[in-house]
Amino acid sequence: MNFTDIIYEKSERVATVTLNRPERMNAWRGQLEHELRAAMGDAEADPGVGAIIVTGAGKAFCAGLDMGALSKIASDSGITENLAETRGGDELHPNFRGRFAWLLSMKTPIIGAINGACVGMGFANALHYDIRIASDRARMGTIFPRRGLALELGASWLLPRIVGLANAVELAVTGKLIDGHEAHRIGLVSKVVTHEELMPAARALASEIATQCSPLGVGHAKRMVYEHLFTDLTTACVDEDETAILMTRSDDFKEGIKAFTEKRAPRFTGK
Repeated sequence: MNFTDIIYEKSERVATVTLNRPERMNAWRGQLEHELRAAMGDAEADPGVGAIIVTGAGKAFCAGLDMGALSKIASDSGITENLAETRGGDELHPNFRGRFAWLLSMKTPIIGAINGACVGMGFANALHYDIRIASDRARMGTIFPRRGLALELGASWLLPRIVGLANAVELAVTGKLIDGHEAHRIGLVSKVVTHEELMPAARALASEIATQCSPLGVGHAKRMVYEHLFTDLTTACVDEDETAILMTRSDDFKEGIKAFTEKRAPRFTGK
């Protein structure tokens, strides 16, 4: 696929997706969403990819829905289609079939390298990444109330689970932007680094996952963390036990033990 709104690269078991509309602060539009989904699907299907980084070109990560689209919506009679349209098939957990929620179903971990403004729709999308790292130039927030809107696309469910109820409500009702240090303080991002260190830090983390961890183990760990948000402790424990039994029969388990005893780097295959 030829990409126009993103840059998609793969190197040393890490895929990097760069939102690439810098002249529009990487504002969200249908073409960008289509390309992002295609790139993510390709990375997920590639056994040579162990982690994914998403970042933005230029000064912004994503400034939300393109202003042209917002202006048209405002001048018309509002949105008529279903924003939360189901995007996944029956093979997905029912809670992961939404417009952005399918990202939670991916086995490959996603790292958001938040390089600048990350607001509105861009903010909602980034909440669906597994790990977020911020540049000290990053500015993040819902911004929705300041545009006459509320939360959307799963943000109301994810935000309290990431930053806690009080912080989530404050971000939701004020629409204010916070910097990387404040985002780190409340747990929205796992770390904040200088702008120059952002991509090296994201690549180092992605490489650590991709080269040191079993794809099979990572995939099951992600699945359990997200699926168990919808279940009880007993069900979670049963799933963990059944998965552990299954994984002890895998090639990755045998390789992990062998690599440890031989004091060498593992060569996992995801099988």
